Amino acid sequence: MVCTGCQRTPHADLEADAATLRIAFEAKPSRVDPRYASDAYSARVVGLVFVSLVTPGADGGFRPYLARSWRWDDARTCTFDLTEGFGFEDGRPVRADDVVATFQAVLAADSGSPRRSTLSKVLAVEAVGGTSVRFHLSEPDAAFFEGATLGVLASEQAALDNPAAGELLASGPYRVGSVEPDGSVGLVRNPHFLHAPVPIPRIHIRVIPDALTRVLELENGSVDLVQSAIDPDTVDWLARRDEDIEVTRTASANFQYLGINLRHAVLADVRVRRALAHAIDRDAITREIFNGQARTADSMLPPEHWAHTKHVHSWRYDPQHARALLDRAGLRDPDGDGPQPRVSLDFKTTTEDLSRRIAEVLAAQLAAVGIELRIRSYDWGTFFADIQRGEFHLYSLQWVGIADPDILRQVLHSELRPPLGSNRGGFVDRRTDRLTELARGAMDPDMRRRLYARVERRAARLLPYVPLWWPERVIVSNRRLTGFQAHPAGDLLGLLDARLEPLGTR
Repeated sequence: MVCTGCQRTPHADLEADAATLRIAFEAKPSRVDPRYASDAYSARVVGLVFVSLVTPGADGGFRPYLARSWRWDDARTCTFDLTEGFGFEDGRPVRADDVVATFQAVLAADSGSPRRSTLSKVLAVEAVGGTSVRFHLSEPDAAFFEGATLGVLASEQAALDNPAAGELLASGPYRVGSVEPDGSVGLVRNPHFLHAPVPIPRIHIRVIPDALTRVLELENGSVDLVQSAIDPDTVDWLARRDEDIEVTRTASANFQYLGINLRHAVLADVRVRRALAHAIDRDAITREIFNGQARTADSMLPPEHWAHTKHVHSWRYDPQHARALLDRAGLRDPDGDGPQPRVSLDFKTTTEDLSRRIAEVLAAQLAAVGIELRIRSYDWGTFFADIQRGEFHLYSLQWVGIADPDILRQVLHSELRPPLGSNRGGFVDRRTDRLTELARGAMDPDMRRRLYARVERRAARLLPYVPLWWPERVIVSNRRLTGFQAHPAGDLLGLLDARLEPLGTR
């Protein structure tokens, strides 16, 4: 076992260490294993601990990482040439055999990996010499590169079923040095990463669920970096109040939506879903709750994405029309202007402050058209597990770091319900299935763009989810952190070019 000191590094020592970058997360990572990481917190840690063939680019494309280049030998064969110099934490170089073993572990019929569906067209993976890896596909797959973002494990460890955090050899810039009972993770620089170690020696990812505590920790200097996890009002206040705190706002690749259980008898009616969309004043929420730090969305893919389309139906705020739709769906108001609702639905959310505020605003707006929302708040782990199991009426979440537009197939295809995919609401539409399958097989980018535009237009009419907004990426950091460039996808690989400086030296 690699992580022999997983409980050894004291919390206070890390905080006092000037060479340690302290990052605050709202919730703990569920799995520090690239095969199973499915939430944003896990993905951010995994991205620092494991190298992948490619990483997402800012526009939804992909850029080299472990693979320095790649080529399509034919429509069903792709070869990656690896960069030499990457090493596991024990000093052994990352080889083609490690890549092959990692992908084979995910592709195994009994793997249970959520990454398996993105690789379903892969028939075989083989090492070509020691420095190239060749993938053989059953048919052309334009979405294949999404699967190539999988973190690479050591070949001898790829068969481990349920390793503890830190048990797997790190192939990325950091290794797991400590794991605390609350889920906080200490990362230590991997000295064998590429040709030289990264500038920041240690990272301490602290799990701080309470928003006020995150702010106080930033102010007193015991946290250096918080990413999109501070109330928008407080962000502006911090920027004005503290000269040692810097705020950076950029476009993100995130998408907030209202999730809907289409298996529910009432919500299965598209008229009810359209009433929900008309009843929500998204412009008011982005203006008043987010202080302009979000843009009202009408589709999943943000405007900066290469496959984004402007030509989709946008559901304007119209509570009167929402009431009319509910009437036509048979959900008539039982007492006119009285207190009785047309229907009562559970809305699941987390205990995080901003999520609670949004839930309360949604409840007030829907109450105005006769829909009662019973807000149910849970810790992140319980909440996310319920969503994955389909145990909800309504909820709201973000898709974080959208890269390949094949996310639309993952979310909407009728056969891709958890754990195989992310169709959590149980949406079934054969035309959408066919369109997403055609788009996945279309190797021409223009054809893919046109097909995904049709998918988004159809989703806008059928509303398997209600688009809410595209939040900005808001980085709040201590000024001792320099050179960090936020990525639209939300990963932390920008830290590889960042440094820590004593305050007052800039």
